[in-house]
Amino acid sequence: MGSRPGQREGLGNQMGTTTLHRRDVMRAVIESSRSTGDRVAPWAGLAGLAEHFDGEDDLLVEMHREWLRVLVGRLHRGEVVAQRTPANVRDLYDEMCAAHPTLRGILDAHELNPALWEPTEREHALLARIAGLAPEGTPAENAAALGRSLVKQRIPVQRSTLR
Repeated sequence: MGSRPGQREGLGNQMGTTTLHRRDVMRAVIESSRSTGDRVAPWAGLAGLAEHFDGEDDLLVEMHREWLRVLVGRLHRGEVVAQRTPANVRDLYDEMCAAHPTLRGILDAHELNPALWEPTEREHALLARIAGLAPEGTPAENAAALGRSLVKQRIPVQRSTLR
């Protein structure tokens, strides 16, 4: 009997169970990285990776989804997203990096992995749009470049407030 789309063979009939197991493995990877300091392969030797993920790339993409979930959740909390400024978005991004250093560290250690290129580009485009740097109609690749610049470099407004 075949599995439903998005479900792996042998994991039962419940999509929620699969998602919960994947999240459990991801949490174990983050905990392993936190305790060992290993940001490159904290999943080495952990049980469940092969059972719930198609490999390291699949795990990294899932970890990026988790990062985006917490980041977007914070961006939406307490304020209308359309009223965000570039400095405000950058501050919130920095706040989330500080709140989730292990998750962010693993993703940063793998930023050159092609599996993360597209999800990271979408993240950066989203940040640029939320910050008002990429108005409606801005091509995705241009928005992504603006968002990447926002998170990789301090912007002049922030430099002047750090003195």
